[in-house]
Amino acid sequence: MKTIYSAVLFALLIPASLAFGQNPVNGRVTANETDGKPVPLPYANVYWSGTQEGTVADENGRFSLERKFAGPAKLVVSFVGYLNDTLLVEPDRNSVQISLKKGAELAEVEIRERMAGSFISSIRPIKTEVITTAGLQKLACCNLSESFENNATVDVGFSDAVTGARQIQMLGLAGIYSQLMVENIPFTRGLGSAFGLTYIPGTWMESIQISKGTSSVVNGYESTTGQINAEIKKPWDSEKFFLNVYANNEGRAEVNAHAAHVLKEDALSTMVLAHASSQMSRIDMNDDGFLDQPLSRHVNVSNRWSYEKHGITESKFGFNFLYDERDGGQLTKLSSDEAVQNGNYVMKLVTRRAQLYDKTGFVFRNLPNTSLGLIFSGLYHEQESVFGRNEYNARQLGFYGNAIFQSQIGNEAHIYNAGVSLMYDDYDEAFADSTFDRLESVPGIFAQYTYNPSEKLSIIAGLRVDHHNRYGTLVTPRFHFKVNLFEKTVLRGSAGKGYRSASVLAENTGMLVSARQLVFREDFRMEEAWNYGLNLTQTIALSEKRDLVLSADFYRTDFVNQVIIDLDQSYDRIVLYNLDGTSYSNSFQVNAEAALFEGFDVTAAYRLNDVRVTTAGELRERPLVSRHKGLLTLSYATRFEKWKFDFTGQYNGRTRLPLGVPHLEHAGYGAYSPDYITIHTQITRKFKKWDAYLGVENLTNFMQHHPVLQADSPFETGFDAGMIWGPILGRMFYAGIRYSIK
Repeated sequence: MKTIYSAVLFALLIPASLAFGQNPVNGRVTANETDGKPVPLPYANVYWSGTQEGTVADENGRFSLERKFAGPAKLVVSFVGYLNDTLLVEPDRNSVQISLKKGAELAEVEIRERMAGSFISSIRPIKTEVITTAGLQKLACCNLSESFENNATVDVGFSDAVTGARQIQMLGLAGIYSQLMVENIPFTRGLGSAFGLTYIPGTWMESIQISKGTSSVVNGYESTTGQINAEIKKPWDSEKFFLNVYANNEGRAEVNAHAAHVLKEDALSTMVLAHASSQMSRIDMNDDGFLDQPLSRHVNVSNRWSYEKHGITESKFGFNFLYDERDGGQLTKLSSDEAVQNGNYVMKLVTRRAQLYDKTGFVFRNLPNTSLGLIFSGLYHEQESVFGRNEYNARQLGFYGNAIFQSQIGNEAHIYNAGVSLMYDDYDEAFADSTFDRLESVPGIFAQYTYNPSEKLSIIAGLRVDHHNRYGTLVTPRFHFKVNLFEKTVLRGSAGKGYRSASVLAENTGMLVSARQLVFREDFRMEEAWNYGLNLTQTIALSEKRDLVLSADFYRTDFVNQVIIDLDQSYDRIVLYNLDGTSYSNSFQVNAEAALFEGFDVTAAYRLNDVRVTTAGELRERPLVSRHKGLLTLSYATRFEKWKFDFTGQYNGRTRLPLGVPHLEHAGYGAYSPDYITIHTQITRKFKKWDAYLGVENLTNFMQHHPVLQADSPFETGFDAGMIWGPILGRMFYAGIRYSIK
């Protein structure tokens, strides 16, 4: 009955959103050369005056910006070395052409500007780092999990040495405490937590926004340490055709392609994105008998649609389908079936995932700043897997709905949002001889007030109340502010609460590739935490066209309750229970970004994490969390970006290892892992319609030794492939081409 109820709910609510939408303003930013011909200004800043809503033009100066007002609104356009321009856009105007004038003292500067690989948004009240398309192309970035190597805020590593699953950390805490979204729709909740980062191909994304601390109440109660939002390429302004082919020396091959077509100008457009990848070679660099990477086959398809009726409605909808198959373990010479018959340890996993989504809204044309937006998403996720002698099979049927009403109180300085939401998840989980079926239904209401009297001050206060069918009422207050202390000095702050319901098996694959006994001491309660943070950003002009941007922030997370995965009590078991004591995270980070001279950009960062949790009755450093991290990125591009050279160096400090594990001691480890340095480099050559790139990852060839403990006896006490603190793959060379038709 639960499944039938879920399917009916899914079928009825998804199509309901196809009726409404919003109307974007499309345009182009140019400048006039001495001969009078317009020249595009790539990556100009475009935003609505008095708001935090903006965008960045593409390499041809074109942009598309959601309309947030029913009446006339002021559109501000800026570009380094040119005078800002403000244009009044009437409600019935959907296309604009903006020509900027050079500053009087800059008559001889060259017009063309390069797009930065990343930047801190100067408009948004919540501190947000934006990784641009240029930043995504500085590394191979085959998928979202590989897109943060040149970012100090997010750490990415393997969650275990068998499955190939990757996990992120933000503010020293696991990525499950950060909200991962795709175009503001929750993406990796529940069963998708372990492998969800690999489900978004890198070439599909046009940008990634990373915000620290709690996010807006509009997006739900789950964000505690931050939010990562991936923006996918849009049908109406993407390349007509794009192809990316990638291969590396370890036997991984990948093809990405997408095509966009405008069926009716300014009305209907569509886009198809396709991805296929395969890991074909059997790699065992440390000769422990276990594959360092599982053999895999991965197919991912997406179809996106955009419908517009100017001034009345817009709807963005589509579907995604994914198939992922992995075979790992002791398969260096045998197939999975042969290895099982031989008594080897085998990991086999098959995932099928389908998603439908729709984002719609409509504008109340006679009421200023008034609109209604609807977001719906339906998910089916199925996983069949074997870990040694244990089977883990799971299914999730999920629905997410959010209705957001926006209007103003008096004038545009006082904006409020209010709405209702529903999250529904039906889980069937079975591991070994135990079942973990559950149904979670969470309706909620929220309201948020934004005070924005000028570009120098913005205050956001929000509150939401949700009712969880298992955990009761959840009250989530959140507060953000941004103030320009001086012209180039911005102070931001945030405080708020976050909740989440744990899916401990799906979120912790490291437990499943271990001979340790899992001990569930009690029923889990809702995880609950407070987060507070401050950020200070200072911009210093080095010349008319180049700036030095300095940023420092501190964030603290205090847990009221947390599901503890206790690795310290005994080497032969993992004990799971609710927090009994203290758990917190302090994270301090400083960044410096500068364009030192034409075409040469530098980013340097340092981060310190102090993360502690009560395990085995004592407050300790959280295991497998690096305390120190340093980052240095260098990027140089010749004129017109004909050649690009990128360098990323990381320093990763030591991590505390779990207590009393004999095989860690036998492997030569003490209480801590060693610190290490990794280096990644890439060279890109641009041609008219295509690029060629060649790179190397982990140039230092540093690898964690003995990532699989007791690899020769995987069915006996002591076997553990889940204690990962460093790279498990050595030096890797790759090459690829990108071809596009604009």
